[in-house]
Amino acid sequence: MPIVAAVDRSDRARSVIRQARELADAYGVELHAVHVRDAAETTSNEAARYALEEVDAIVEDDRDQRATEIAREIVEGIEGSGEFTPVGLTGDPAPTLLDYAKERDAECIVVSARKRSSFDQVLFGSVTQSLLLNADRAVVAAPHEAA
Repeated sequence: MPIVAAVDRSDRARSVIRQARELADAYGVELHAVHVRDAAETTSNEAARYALEEVDAIVEDDRDQRATEIAREIVEGIEGSGEFTPVGLTGDPAPTLLDYAKERDAECIVVSARKRSSFDQVLFGSVTQSLLLNADRAVVAAPHEAA
């Protein structure tokens, strides 16, 4: 029952990982840092390396492998991240994260939240909002820490 931290390349990943680390330590469970790479991110160079009939399966594996590398790079750059399992997936981020969390029976999913200073209201991106509305487990929206 890990804590799933949804990470991207934004500076908000730091807040997500710190909150997720705190929860993982409190529950005594693993931390899974999950980066979901949109299927449309495949470059023509990646696809050109393979015979047409093999493209879908091989490129999917390449995408997941690259997404795992990205997750590792993101989290290793965050002080205090501790031990974690980098996970790379390909697909539409919200449903892919929900499926992953359900398959692993995750304690919760940690995502980023943004504040709008003019009204100091928390605004959620489309992925965060979709997770909050559709998750069958707790979703923690970590407030953004200024660098």
